[in-house]
This record gives sequence, structure tokens and C-alpha cells, in this order.
Amino acid sequence: MELEKLKETFHLLEEKAFFTVKEISQSIKSLIEANFTFLWIEGEISNLKFAQTGNIYFNLIEEEYSLKAIIFKDQKIPFDFLKNGLKVLIFGKLNFLPRSGEIYIVVRKVEPLGIGLIYLKKRFLLEKYQHLFDKHLKRELPPYPQKIGLITSLFGAALQDFLKISQERWGIHILVYPVRVQGDGAHLEIVQAIKDLNASFPNLDLIVISRGGGSMEDLAPFYEEELILAISNSKIPIVSAVGHEIDITLCDLAADKRCATPSAAAHEILPDRKEYLMKLDHYRKRFNQLLEIKLIEAEKTLKSLQKELLDKNPLHSLYKMEHFLKEATFRLFQRIHTLIQTNTSLVFYFKRKLEENNPEKLISLKEEKLKGYKKLLFSLSPYNILERGYSIVKSVSKREIIKSSEEVEKDELLEIILHKGRLLVRVINKD
Repeated sequence: MELEKLKETFHLLEEKAFFTVKEISQSIKSLIEANFTFLWIEGEISNLKFAQTGNIYFNLIEEEYSLKAIIFKDQKIPFDFLKNGLKVLIFGKLNFLPRSGEIYIVVRKVEPLGIGLIYLKKRFLLEKYQHLFDKHLKRELPPYPQKIGLITSLFGAALQDFLKISQERWGIHILVYPVRVQGDGAHLEIVQAIKDLNASFPNLDLIVISRGGGSMEDLAPFYEEELILAISNSKIPIVSAVGHEIDITLCDLAADKRCATPSAAAHEILPDRKEYLMKLDHYRKRFNQLLEIKLIEAEKTLKSLQKELLDKNPLHSLYKMEHFLKEATFRLFQRIHTLIQTNTSLVFYFKRKLEENNPEKLISLKEEKLKGYKKLLFSLSPYNILERGYSIVKSVSKREIIKSSEEVEKDELLEIILHKGRLLVRVINKD
């Protein structure tokens, strides 16, 4: 119907000798909008520009041909990977702008050719958030978690696998937060789940993000920038168990621990109850052995302490002290007896000596001796001779006894001592 109208319009135009710009522009616009609604176009990006308004402008070229393209800011299309020279497949609608006379395509989707959009986004985000993927920043997981938050789909096998293995291994309390794990907007649900669990259940030991394997497109939500930031901002450690072993998503790199599958996550983050029961049994036996050894050592120590205590028993010490005192008393009595005997002998000896040396007796003996000495002295005294008429002549000047006349000089004064009295004479003559 529209095509018939266009043919009719051009048929009318053919009959006219000339056309206005408006007529031609309207005809071209009608032709484009009628025949080219939404379509895919392959080409290479050229003259890429990011306007301040938020719109993106570029040319889609092939050889010498070029087509203008625009991405309006309200289109949620990742643009970080766009660059000149990139071959892409774009989806959109052709438009004709009468004012400038240009044909352009309003882009709704962009997919890189050959490398793929998700891979390109992954490479870009890897470079942008390289610091968040540093292994040294990863937090240690608790060895014995008690409560886990599980973010996953209620309809996937990942949930049942994780729950089954978890209960078999450890019997832990698991809080399931259901989300979509693929499709548009799924990553926003996962981001909100992380925020809600951190806000409402801060006592969780771990958060596990889980889903089974799938194609690159199925795992697209786990390559989103918002999810990377939510994981890095989580106060609770996060384990990523997304896809199969060959799938490594940005969610895996941002998480504190990456597990290859949901089942592997249950095995790696939860201890094995049976294994630990075996270890506990081994430790119990080892403990009993060590306890027995310690008891034997303690028994020996106790006996040693008992002996030492017996040796240091106050009564035992008193008995030893009593025995010592008795022996000391006996020795003391012997010593005293010996001293008494010795002192008694000394007393008798000194008494005898004292008697022998009695002052009165000694004085009497001395008096008798003195009397004898007195008689002897008196008999020998020159003064005693004077009684018989003798005299003693002394030189007055020399105070010497004169024994010969030759010892005196004429006119020298002499003292004559008589039995009674003294005479002072002068020498008149000497023979």
C-alpha cells in the first residue's frame, strides 16, 4: 500500500518539469521510512565523537561509502569499547534529516565483529579496575562459617547442588536471596542483593554468588561494571561460583574467592563434617595418650612431692628438732659437767694457791724477813758504828766522805757526823 503511494508520488513527480527541495526531501524521507524500518548494518567506525549532550556521533564506513550514525544518551548501550577502526554490527532505524539533507541511522544496539561485545567489555573493565582484582586485597574466608547468604536463581540446578552438598558437609544455615542470573537487568538484581544482605544481615560469614554454566551471552550479567563495584564495596567476603571451570568472569576476579562451579564452592568453603569427626577422633585418642603420659608424670611428681613434703613436714621437723635438742642437751650437760669438774679443780688449785699466798701470812713472813733485814741492815749501818764512838767526815763543798787526809785541803770546811749531832770544822793543818 505504502509502496503504491510512493510509486504514485514519483509518477506525479516525473510529470513535473521541476521539483522543490521540500518535495524531494519529503519524498526521500517517505521512501526511507517506508522501506527501511529496523535493520542490521555492518561497517567500520570512523570520526567517532562524544558530544557534551551525552549523544555519540560517528560514521559507519566501508571502502569509499559512509553512513552517519547517532547513539542517543537515553540508549543503554556500552560505549567504552567504541573506537575508530572498530568493525561493528549495528542495529537501528534509518532516518532522513531534511534540514541538512543527510541520511543517518539511530543506533539501538552495537556488537563488535570478530571479538564480541562481552569480551571487549571484559578487556576494557579489566584494565579499568585492575586494582580491584589484586590478589593481595582478597579477604580471608572464615574456616568454619555458620551462616551464608546465597545469591542465585530459585529455578537452576546450582541451588539444589549447593544446598545438597552444604548439608552433607557441614549442615550450615543458608539464607537464599533469589535473583535472575541472566538476561537484561539481571546484574542489577544481583547488585541489589549484595547491598541488601550487607545492610540487613551484617552477621553473615560469607556471600556466595552462584549459577550454572552457560554461553558467553548467558553469563553477560557477570561482566557488568556495577557488579564489580558492588562486590568490592561489600563488607562481607564474597565467593563467586559462576559457570563451569573454563568460564572466568569479572565477578570471579572481583570476588574474594573464585570457585569453578557451585558444587566446588560448597566443597571449598565448607569443611567436611566426616573429615573433622575423624580428626576429632584422632585428636581424642592422641589426647588420651598424652593425658595418660601426663598422669604418669604427674603421679611421679606427686610421689616426689609427697616425699619432699614428708621431709619438710613440721612434725617431722619437730621430731628431728627434738632429737637434736636432746643430743644438744646431753652434750651441754656433759660440757657443763666437765666445766664444773674443771672449774672445781681450778677452784681448789686457786684456793690452795690463795691460801699459800694469803696476804696476812705473806705479810707476817715479810715482816719477819724485814726484821731480819733490819737487824742485818742495822748491824751494817754506818750510823750504828757511830754509837761506838766512830764518826763520818764529809767535804762540805764536794759532799763526799773523806777517807784520807790527802783528800782535803787546808782551810777546807768539813762536816763531822757523830752519833748524836754534827760538827762543822775547818782544816788547820794536815799530816
